[in-house]
Amino acid sequence: MWSGDVSPEPPHFNDMGDNGLWIATLTGFTAVLASWVTSRGHTRAAQLQAEAAASIQEKARRDEVRRTSYLAFLEQAHLMGSEYRRTPTILSVEDHQERNGRLTEHRARLRELYGSFTKSCDTVTVYGHTSAILDACDGVSTASTAVYVAVGEIAEGTRPAASFSGVLNDYWSAVSVFIDAVRQDAP
Repeated sequence: MWSGDVSPEPPHFNDMGDNGLWIATLTGFTAVLASWVTSRGHTRAAQLQAEAAASIQEKARRDEVRRTSYLAFLEQAHLMGSEYRRTPTILSVEDHQERNGRLTEHRARLRELYGSFTKSCDTVTVYGHTSAILDACDGVSTASTAVYVAVGEIAEGTRPAASFSGVLNDYWSAVSVFIDAVRQDAP
């Protein structure tokens, strides 16, 4: 029965609603936070992937530039060598005046080729990344200078013509050393 003024309290549905609101708010906040963290993770992963791809592309570009510089230098070395191979024919001319005239023209042609040769040598010096390649390139350049000096000394009569084959062999040996160094550098 019912006794007087005191009435039983009905259940507090408001408390349940407040708890539900808090749970919904917390769940929503957690979802937003998880989405933000995931988004940041994806962004950072994409950034790292882009940096890795750029690094790989840069390395490939440097490798290609280096290979191109080696090939250009070898091309110039062979052009010089082709001109050096003409020297014995010129040296075999018996008429002293004709031989000196042809040697003068020959040395002018060598000087003309030498500009491109040294430019390609300088490029290898910039892009070559092993001491073996740099030393080999320097060896070819030094041997080329020795050939040119020998031609000049032969033209002046201060060196015997027979000595030319030795300096020419040294030149081609230096070119071979460069080729071997490039092969060792190849991936």
